Amino acid sequence: MITKMIIVNLFTLIRIIGTILLIPVYRKFGGLTVGVMSLLCYASDSIDGILARKWKVSTFFGAIFDSIADKLLTIMTFIILYLITPYAIIPIIIECLIVLLQLFKFSRNLNIKSNIIGKIKTFVLAISVVLTFFASSVHNISFISESFKNYLVSIDNLYFYLLLPSIVMEIITLLSYFAEVIIPKNRKIFVKKPKKIEKKNLSKNEYKEYLKKIWFSPEFYNKHKDDTNLRDLRKLSR
Repeated sequence: MITKMIIVNLFTLIRIIGTILLIPVYRKFGGLTVGVMSLLCYASDSIDGILARKWKVSTFFGAIFDSIADKLLTIMTFIILYLITPYAIIPIIIECLIVLLQLFKFSRNLNIKSNIIGKIKTFVLAISVVLTFFASSVHNISFISESFKNYLVSIDNLYFYLLLPSIVMEIITLLSYFAEVIIPKNRKIFVKKPKKIEKKNLSKNEYKEYLKKIWFSPEFYNKHKDDTNLRDLRKLSR
């Protein structure tokens, strides 16, 4: 199980490293290469999730590590896209608002797992971002006819149309997370009702072991993944 857990988190680590390399790769090789790299990074997001579920090695550490990698990839790709088109500033702002809202949810002890809308957003985002990168270097794509390349270049506000799906999904995702906090009657639509957790008194050694259990135990994750969140779970070890 440990080997499988390492493999899953290795995919996440590779995604983070690939994300960090996006800017220097873009400056040296352009939009086509960074578009392929972005596609591979987004694909790794699906692979580590599929493997974690298939091998039953999902943990709180893996979930948070994966979430950090996702946010880093999203922000980094849009920062690069901002060098191509100013329209990219719109999803950057919305994504930052989503992060702030998730932090606020954490402070309110609400579940901060990505809901189904957030998962759909990531899929739409991947397509939109990669297509925009490809469009920025369309003349370097050999298998596309010259007439079609010229047609794409001639489209006014092409980048806006390519980024529009991601902008729409960013807004929908922001509103769905906002609804979880502000509108009680809608909260059950997006997150399960938090379970009541009993407090436990633990010794120092038990505290260390329990921290390991919180972060790296698949059984613990599956039992508590729909609870309020780690703020309550950490109290169990005090």
